[in-house]
Amino acid sequence: MQRLALVVRRIDRSRGRYRWLWSVPAVLILVLTARVVSTDPVGYGVPFWPFANGSDRVEQQVMGQVTSVARAINRLDAVPSALAAEGVEVLEARAGVGTMWMRVRLHVPDGTRCREVTVLGDGVQVNSRRVDC
Repeated sequence: MQRLALVVRRIDRSRGRYRWLWSVPAVLILVLTARVVSTDPVGYGVPFWPFANGSDRVEQQVMGQVTSVARAINRLDAVPSALAAEGVEVLEARAGVGTMWMRVRLHVPDGTRCREVTVLGDGVQVNSRRVDC
């Protein structure tokens, strides 16, 4: 006697059922990171699309000039005058022992932007952040 039975294949969904618990927070973290980086792409070192526009790229080029001038000059107190000779407008400058703080105004296609630049250790480390003019 032959016995026939209906076999229904069950799909094991236990592995993928809670996958969204990991993917939703990961997407939210990525979106939040992108929003933060897009506020100052030059300061975070990502001056390219989708975070930066043309003005951000110009700002990155000018900050490259600032960094190269700060690293080329041995005396930190001579950095502001060298930057002024390069066409960067230095609004304020303070020199300390082994440090230099400057506020510079940059002319970009969208208007003007200001950055605070900190030079540490005879130009070895140059940091900057965007500030209001």
